[in-house]
Amino acid sequence: MAAGFLLTTLYFALASLVGTLGIKLGYDRGTSANKLHMLLVNTAVICCYLMWAIVWMAQWQPLIVPILKAEGE
Repeated sequence: MAAGFLLTTLYFALASLVGTLGIKLGYDRGTSANKLHMLLVNTAVICCYLMWAIVWMAQWQPLIVPILKAEGE
């Protein structure tokens, strides 16, 4: 199970790297604009990663334990 978490973490790191290189190589608008665009891409990837990680970890230890009902109820 932990291997899935690490693999997806690597996918997000790769997405950040690809996005940063894509901005640097394919969308060159000057130094300050490139820095802003790279910051926005990396911030978006980090936010998506955190959302995924929180949801993934919440499935391991839910805050509210489900109450199982018997079949006759």
